[in-house]
Amino acid sequence: MRTTPYYSIFHEGGEKRLFGIICMACASPALLGGTHWFLFVVVTSFIATVLWSFVYLLGIREVLNLPINWILTELLNTGIATFLYFIAFIVQLASWSNIIGYGRSANIAAGVFGLFNFLAYAAGTYFLYVEHKSSGV
Repeated sequence: MRTTPYYSIFHEGGEKRLFGIICMACASPALLGGTHWFLFVVVTSFIATVLWSFVYLLGIREVLNLPINWILTELLNTGIATFLYFIAFIVQLASWSNIIGYGRSANIAAGVFGLFNFLAYAAGTYFLYVEHKSSGV
């Protein structure tokens, strides 16, 4: 088990799952093309985060004796999700910034929570990078 101080905050992905659920709730149904992309990124990242949570919750890392660098794999996954969230929240906010009418406020809120989730993924990526560098693998 890891002893880094961020483990319980960023590693288990609780804030990422919460922000992801809020993003899905606010942006559904997708009324514009940009929202389709936004929801694709949110749902894909949500599923990946839930899978990583189960990997750590069930101790799959310790049980499987596979030659996998788990920290590097999670770092790549989180880094890709961070990049995709960066694009997605900008697309979501840009798509809805000039729309007036039904669904605007909820979709703007989805974009703002997408920004929060981007920041959470960016922090997770940074901490995983630090841990990867300190592990010496």
